Amino acid sequence: MKQLYKSFACVAMLAAASAVCAQDTGERLTASFSDPSRPGTLHVGLLTGSITVKGGQGKDVIIQSRGREDRHRDDQDANKGGLHRLTQQPSLTVEEQNNRMKIEAPNGTLAVDLEIEVPAHTNLALETVNRGEIKVEGVEGEIEVGNVNGSITLTAVSGSIVAHTVNGKVHADVVRATPQKPMAFTSLNGAVDVTLPAAVKANLKLRSDNGEVFTDFDLKAMSQSAATVEDTRRSGGRYRIEVNKAIYGAVNGGGPDFDIRTFNGNIYVRKGS
Repeated sequence: MKQLYKSFACVAMLAAASAVCAQDTGERLTASFSDPSRPGTLHVGLLTGSITVKGGQGKDVIIQSRGREDRHRDDQDANKGGLHRLTQQPSLTVEEQNNRMKIEAPNGTLAVDLEIEVPAHTNLALETVNRGEIKVEGVEGEIEVGNVNGSITLTAVSGSIVAHTVNGKVHADVVRATPQKPMAFTSLNGAVDVTLPAAVKANLKLRSDNGEVFTDFDLKAMSQSAATVEDTRRSGGRYRIEVNKAIYGAVNGGGPDFDIRTFNGNIYVRKGS
């Protein structure tokens, strides 16, 4: 009977230890801008991981970081000695000066997922390279987002937006656009799906080299040269003719240039409310 109790005790201890590991939620930090009365700028740069930014009602920046178990590493040496791997939380640095805040993960080999709450009016510059996506929701400002191997999703954003990814989809829902500010939504390998306010005034440049273009806006065709010629042979250069396949159209009388482009994938430009 005593042996049975000991077995139950061991099981309970293992279960408790597992529960502690499962509840490891990483690091939670709070930072603030120097002058909360005006919009700050948040820059986040990752080599490996994902970035999620949501607009909140407060004035602080709340950062939740979580390490991700790296299943790509070779465990053969550890298995030989009967060892098991412990998940190491990635390091994180947060710096703020003159209303500009920078968040970075110095150890780029460890994947980290960041969930960040910012004041609703905040300028963003977000970048990641591998094994992550970028999501932004409910933020108004100048928003620049770049990804290499992952998608970009912008929900209920306002202001001026530049979003580009190499391998992934770009999905953007813009509820308000800053007047007279150009915007760009581009991908190399992936669809680009953009919803714009119904009353937006813009000149659209739409191009998909290997895909279709769809919209429910009434576009007024704009005159554009079908071919451009470059001749620099007199200075040792070359002679080049390029035929532009882009679709040019004005919306609601025209305005700043909106570049919406992909190489492989479809383009969708939707009329919002």
